[in-house]
Amino acid sequence: MGSKLLKLRTGVRARWVCIRHGSAASSRLALLTRYVGAVQRLAIVSLVVVVACAEPAPPVAPSVSSKGPAISTVDVYFPLEAGKIYHYVTLENGESGMLVARVHRTDASRAELRLSNATKRFVYTPEGVAYDGGAFILKAPLDVGATWPGEHGGTTRVASVDASVTVAAGSYAACVQTIEEGGRPPGSRYTTTYCPGVGMVLLEIAAGGGEARAELKSYGAPIKID
Repeated sequence: MGSKLLKLRTGVRARWVCIRHGSAASSRLALLTRYVGAVQRLAIVSLVVVVACAEPAPPVAPSVSSKGPAISTVDVYFPLEAGKIYHYVTLENGESGMLVARVHRTDASRAELRLSNATKRFVYTPEGVAYDGGAFILKAPLDVGATWPGEHGGTTRVASVDASVTVAAGSYAACVQTIEEGGRPPGSRYTTTYCPGVGMVLLEIAAGGGEARAELKSYGAPIKID
């Protein structure tokens, strides 16, 4: 009955979370032992209601007024505009779920993804975008074959800079795809697709004989319901 947690790309101190539709029960996904969390509070319900009322938004250039001027060429692939809400659908060994996060910007060089019981913090530098105090998620230059230390202890490399992908939110082109291998747990592979003006649209994880994925269903500004 209980769904397994899908632990997504997070820093050491922050967590992505997932719940099964129609159930508050959740359990640890063994292949992602260091990244856990649970969304079982009313706050997530409120966010889901807001997102469900919005139409999926097409890719657009990031707004300077909501995120500040670009600090590096990497920013466009992880814009995190203030107030935007990201809604992902997840699938792990046949079980579906969801996760929702809202963006908060403190200034042009710092951003947060806020969930009901966790906050992920990011730093924008001339080199790229990194977890606050952690590894880079995207690092310039974004050339095919470029590498940097991955957040799971492996090596992240740029696999493509012109990837096309279709997810629940729509079809996207000119996307950057990264792959991290050689980290935790042994034999794991993290494939992430970032699209310009949007951010992360697809995450695919394979490790320990299991598979999990999260794809963007919708994103955009919240709709006020009176």
